[in-house]
Order: sequence, then C-alpha cells, then structure tokens
Amino acid sequence: MLKKLLIITGLLSLTACSSNSSTSEYAPQQRDDVKLTQFIQDLRTNKPYNDEVVYSPATSKKLNSIYREWAGTRYRLGGTTKSGIDCSAFMQTTFIKTYGLALPRTTSEQQHVGKRINKSELKQGDLVFFRKNRHVGVYIGNGQFMHASSSQGVTISSLNESYWSRNYTQSRRVL
Repeated sequence: MLKKLLIITGLLSLTACSSNSSTSEYAPQQRDDVKLTQFIQDLRTNKPYNDEVVYSPATSKKLNSIYREWAGTRYRLGGTTKSGIDCSAFMQTTFIKTYGLALPRTTSEQQHVGKRINKSELKQGDLVFFRKNRHVGVYIGNGQFMHASSSQGVTISSLNESYWSRNYTQSRRVL
C-alpha cells in the first residue's frame, strides 16, 4: 500500500506542475485529472496497474522541480538559458540536474546515445525523438514527455496527441 501511495504522490506532483502552463493548446490539467482519477479508482478496486505508470518519487520530484523552474521558458534555437532554450540544451540541463548525466549538446548527437528501445518499452527518463530526430524530450511517464517546444516553450505534452504521434521517430534509454 505504501508503494501505491508513493505512486499517487508522484502523479499528483506531475499533475500539479503541468497546470502551470497557462496558454497550452490542450488542457493538460483536465487530461491529467482524468488519468489520475482513473488510476486512483483502479487502486481502490485493486485492479492491476501498468508498471510503466510507476514513478520513482525522488526522480519525479527532481523532474517536477526542473519543470517548475523552466516552465514557459521560450524556445530559442541554440539557446541554453532562461531567456531562451532549445530542446537539446533543455535535455542537457534536465539530465545533469536529475541524473547527474552529461548528454551531448545537439539533438543530432543525442539521437545516438544509449540504446534504442521500442515506444512500448518507455520508462521515466528515456529520450523521445520527433521530426526525423530533430526534436527531443524526456519521457516522464503516463504517456507524457517534457520538452522545449518551438511554439509553447518548455512544456509537457502527450505522446498520444496527433502531432507528436504522427512525428515520433525513436526512443532511447540512456540510463
């Protein structure tokens, strides 16, 4: 039961942080609330849950902290600061602060690190690539990834959204 409580805590943290994005094209808070509600109902009825949804509380807390720190920061090609950051620099920052792991600077270099995995094998901390490997984000669980979007800045998006689903290229496990 403690493990289930920790999982819920991780989900609540990520749900709370995703509500900070104020001008998103979709409603992340509503979508997260529905998923969280279903997850809690499954726990109450002792339904088995998908292990992919299990978050490490410590890692979730770090990812949540990074998201809160950077949420809404505008996208800038080649940018590495709060005044503007691109997707690969955001992955560098995220991985060094969360995992203590230094990634290469560019997406073209990041697309070769670690081991290629199937989309169905995604776990928290895996890199996800889009648009012929020209865009990268980090999978945070529950079908969502955190990234620096050219239209929304640093945000959380769903792999199931039509744009991301259509432009998905590969996933890599670097941890």
